[in-house]
Amino acid sequence: MSLASGLLVCQWLFAESEQVESGVLDNPVDSVAAHYEGKLQDLVMKLDKRDFDGNTVLNPRYFRLFGKPTLYKSSVASALEGNGGMDVYSVSSNADYLVLSDETQLAYNENLEKAIDQVVLDASISNPEFFDLTEERINEQVKTVSDVTEQKAVASVVPEIVRHETTNNQIVGMDLKVKKPNFWTTSGEASLQFTQNYVSGNWSQGGENTHTLVSWLLLKANYDDKENLNWDNAFEAKLGFTTTPSDTEHKYRTNTDMLRATSKLGIKAIKSWFYSADVVVKTQLLRSYNANSNDFTSAFLSPLEITVGLGMDYKKSFKKGSLSVNLSPLSYRYLYVSEKSMVARRYGIKEGHRSLQEFGSKIVVDTSWKLYKNISYKSRIDAFTSYEKVYANWENTFDFAVSKYLSTKLFIHGRFDDGVARKKGYGYFQLKEYLQFGLSYKW
Repeated sequence: MSLASGLLVCQWLFAESEQVESGVLDNPVDSVAAHYEGKLQDLVMKLDKRDFDGNTVLNPRYFRLFGKPTLYKSSVASALEGNGGMDVYSVSSNADYLVLSDETQLAYNENLEKAIDQVVLDASISNPEFFDLTEERINEQVKTVSDVTEQKAVASVVPEIVRHETTNNQIVGMDLKVKKPNFWTTSGEASLQFTQNYVSGNWSQGGENTHTLVSWLLLKANYDDKENLNWDNAFEAKLGFTTTPSDTEHKYRTNTDMLRATSKLGIKAIKSWFYSADVVVKTQLLRSYNANSNDFTSAFLSPLEITVGLGMDYKKSFKKGSLSVNLSPLSYRYLYVSEKSMVARRYGIKEGHRSLQEFGSKIVVDTSWKLYKNISYKSRIDAFTSYEKVYANWENTFDFAVSKYLSTKLFIHGRFDDGVARKKGYGYFQLKEYLQFGLSYKW
């Protein structure tokens, strides 16, 4: 066989049994080719007789070495693994030509996998005229094997492919298009949740009929070059309304309202630690009123909260979750109220002023866990201290997925702020909770 990859593989695959020194042989290429064909025939005979010894490694990935010259997606991705990999336009979404089930997949040696991919890639670079197939085209010719033992896969494929010979005068064309690496990933979530409460007019304990609607949107755009730099961006919006029959001034009021944009830039320091700089901008969209009153307590840009931090970020991914801890010993917090008529002191702003500036430290902890196949939990803790007072939020969301488009959400929001005037009968800790059912979708 004149295939360049076959010659390279021969030198590598049987290096332990025989060493071919090019300086000793008169015609090293012919000697290597003869040695290669002899060892290959020996392997085929063993497969036909089902006579395997300890030196025969059964691995369906050998198909890449002995079959028609084909350029595989993972061969290219493996060579560029350190740079985040790359996407090949014309190949299928399957990672390999042969895909074994989890029960039959054997533990591959990592060095073996990389060596095979490197041989195929080197051969394609040195002899591109022989590589007339891509992974997509070979998948169209041969059916995928998914639920067979590895022994059967090799025994049935290898004897068949050795009968194929590639002619030297074959006219070949490269059906390959390569895109530049894309280090951006985008995702989103959206939900529209409902609750309804009905109480008859003669209910002994009293009460009133209410309807509640809560909408939620989360958009993410993250950059990660897999080496030194990552940049996480998110926009989150929540808006909810509830009917208020007993409120003589309003038919309905907002029960949740939040607009929040976050951006965090990280430069790798060591292992899972990054030097980080982040900014968080938070406000709301509509006015919020007290019951039976036209005095509003919050509005768009009232308040507007901006926090900026410099520090370290720890990021870790697990099988069923992820963890991010951002420590910012150097932080700045700015609070602004645009509405003059709003009582600003409820946010810690002095009377007669419309803004507040503070320097201090902050910590942000984001976690996400899959508790069960249809139950997930997300938590966000952000706390800021000026070393005179503490402002903290703890948001918890439990998502119980009924189907792909239906879910029940339990949201618990705790808040602590000892920089505001304390309401009579209450402490500095505040709590809000709601349970909703409705539409939900992720992409």
